[in-house]
Order: sequence, then structure tokens, then C-alpha cells
Amino acid sequence: MLNEKENGMEAVKVSIIIPVYNIEKYVERCLDSILAQTYPHFEVIVVDDGATDKSAQLAAKYVLRDMRVRLLHKTNGGQASARNLGLEQANGDYLLMVDGDDYLLPDLLEKCVEKLELGADIVVFDYFSLNHKQQQNYVAVGTSAITAGTAPWNKMYRRALWQDVFFPEGLWYEDLGVVPFVLSKAENVCKIDEAFYVYDQSREDSQTNTVNTARYKDILQVLAHLQQQIATLPDVQTDLMAGMYLEQLGYVMTLSKSSTIKNKSERRFFLQVMQQELEKVCPHWVELTHKPESRQLKKIRRLAMHCYFRGYFLLGDMLYVWPKKLKQIGVNE
Repeated sequence: MLNEKENGMEAVKVSIIIPVYNIEKYVERCLDSILAQTYPHFEVIVVDDGATDKSAQLAAKYVLRDMRVRLLHKTNGGQASARNLGLEQANGDYLLMVDGDDYLLPDLLEKCVEKLELGADIVVFDYFSLNHKQQQNYVAVGTSAITAGTAPWNKMYRRALWQDVFFPEGLWYEDLGVVPFVLSKAENVCKIDEAFYVYDQSREDSQTNTVNTARYKDILQVLAHLQQQIATLPDVQTDLMAGMYLEQLGYVMTLSKSSTIKNKSERRFFLQVMQQELEKVCPHWVELTHKPESRQLKKIRRLAMHCYFRGYFLLGDMLYVWPKKLKQIGVNE
């Protein structure tokens, strides 16, 4: 076992929060990647969210192995409640959130802390997406509240930004309700054009790969929560919220998620709600420029959205879905 001086506990700088629920196949890989970091001054807060498999027992071995690792237990309440408990217990100056089925590259902490020590409030970095064939795809992100992505894990934060800020509990898409708000609070957002995080999308039972139309209304509640949070900022953020509604209800829900709904009447109703809610906040969504994208891609996306909203699913797929599939086939060949 490492002693305090050896493991850097005298100068805890980074608190790493990991919610854990039934991921026994992945949790050791995640923790090994953290303990292999080139920067040593961190604490790991593993939050067992009432796991019913061996996830907590496996994490407990790391508590005995390294004093930087803590294990907290709670009844199952969802990923948001687990992260919130971790936020309450964090001691570091900086925060990193990691999903327990993902893993880190060795120099993530070192590179990000360097930028934070130079005055950044948030460091955003790119990541690798791992598919079911175990193929890694590089994903580049931006620095705005929209282009940086709503996931909390491809960013390291100054902990003060999370003072009295928590994830909305009991809802899907909970990241969307708080991460863009924290990004909007920051005065200095720094970007490192390197991938330090591997996002594992190969699990069939992960929320990312799960289609649950019964929970689609959650995104409306989460967006409303975000709107309330944004309203507390000193500067008016009308354009941000319009862009966020377009990105989430238009690009994510309409263009991506709706294509997985096989029942046509169910899909039609889903899209009617998405259109109605989008146009309440962003009535001029056809013309709005909310993030960098080519004129051609913007036109294709908006035309496809029109087709889906009107029930022309095949035409929408021809415009947006088929070209992407053909491109993927070409890449794989």
C-alpha cells in the first residue's frame, strides 16, 4: 500500500468522481487507467450506486491498494445522484468526472492541470469513441456550451464553478441540465486538441445505446432546468438557449434518435412534440446559425428536419441517414 507522501495525498489537486452501477466487466479497467496517470496528486471518489453485481467489491480492492481511492455506498438513485454525492465529498481544487465503463489515457491529468494552473477555469479535450467492434474513432469538440458537448467527462473544471451546482436527479439526459450552464459560467475555457479519454459505446445496455421513447419527455424537463440555470447568469443568454434547443431537439432527437423508433405512429407523435417545443423557444430555427457547420450540411440538416416533422420519413432518411451509412461503408472498406 502506498503511504500518504508517496501517493500525493499531501497535495490533493484533482478530485475524480466515478459513479458505479453494474459495470463489473469495466470498473477495473477504469481504475487502472486512473492509477496509471503521470500526475499523482489526486483523489478518486468511487460512488457505488447500489450495484447488484461485483462492481463495488472490485472497487473495494483498490481502496486497500491505494489510499487515494475512496468508496462511497448509496441506495440506487441513478447516475446524477451518484455524481452529486461525489461533488459533495470532493476535496480537490479541480474536478474530473469519469464514467466507470470508460478509461483515461495516462497524461490526461498532467496536461489538464498544467492549463488550470495557468489560469483556465475549464479545460476541454477531445476523446476516442469505442464501438462494438472495439474500433476507436477520434472525436473533436469545440469550446462553447454547445460545441464542447454536454457530457461532463471530456472536461476538467475548477471546483469553484460547481459551488451549489448539482445534476437534476431522476431524469435521463441529466448532463444537459447542468454542463452547458457550468461552461457558460466560466470566464476562461481552454481547449487541448488531443484525445485523453476513451468513451466506450460498445455496451448494448448503456443509456447511449438504449431507445426509450417513454423517457423522451425528460429532455424537455432538463432543458427547462437548464433555462432556469442560465437565467441566473448576469448576461442575457437568449441565443444560447435557442441554439441549445435546436441542437438537442432538432439535431439530436429529430435527426438521430427518432430514426431508431420503428413504430411509425409513435415516431410521428414524438416528432410532433419535438417540433412544437423547438418552435416555442426557437421559432426561426431554419435560419439560425448556432454552431460552425458548412452551408451545405446546414441546408441538408434543416431539410431533413422538415421532412421528419411532416412525416416524410423515407425522404428524410435519404437526405440525412443514408449518406452517413454510405460514408461509413466506404471508410470500413
